[in-house]
Amino acid sequence: MSVEVCSFRLTLKGKPVGSQELKTQHRGRDTLLEGRVHFQGALGNGSVVQRSRCGSGERSSQRFREEAHERSGQRTFDVVFDADQGLVRASKGRDQATMPYLLPYRDPLSLLLELRERTSEEPLVVPMLGKEVTVQRAGEVQLDTPLGQRTAVAYLLHPGGSAVYVDRESPHLLLKMTQRLNDGHVDALLVKVAEEAELEAWGEPAEGGGRKRGGKRRRRSRRRRPRRGGKQQG
Repeated sequence: MSVEVCSFRLTLKGKPVGSQELKTQHRGRDTLLEGRVHFQGALGNGSVVQRSRCGSGERSSQRFREEAHERSGQRTFDVVFDADQGLVRASKGRDQATMPYLLPYRDPLSLLLELRERTSEEPLVVPMLGKEVTVQRAGEVQLDTPLGQRTAVAYLLHPGGSAVYVDRESPHLLLKMTQRLNDGHVDALLVKVAEEAELEAWGEPAEGGGRKRGGKRRRRSRRRRPRRGGKQQG
């Protein structure tokens, strides 16, 4: 299937502070997600790239990777959720850690996708590494967007106090996201929706324990044929 590309404008106290892009592609039993954020102005200059592979049914994570690019350098955080082996393997720079796979964990990108697909009005408790996030439905609001006026379902996330506004109409786009900071709120407002042909394959599930696809093919060994016209032994 084609890649859905959603572009957002970031603002802080009404002033532009960057841009965000979210990509989604469904591939059979898995879904690939990619998020790119570029900061400017009051939030400084930098970028964050997040990639996720999750299940197409229950949105539990199979792999998550985050790369932060700042003036001081690059920071990388990588997690493999290996349900087959019952382990979660995380690495941050040279530091590595392993913990039991106890719950169907989500990552920040798969959580957003799950909210787009949510139909129940009951509170949702989402297991994430290091904490649980409670999602509460806060009713419906009218939003003026570059795509026209939309009716959005508002969700509040705790802890953190973030808010996510999902279009009530299919395909239930993320219309607005709000993140609380010490000096205000950063708003991400949807400004454009487009499509791409393909999203780069990444994060094959369960390294060392699950199914793997797209690996390098082994080269076939070729046997040398005997040269013709050689001397025959009598």
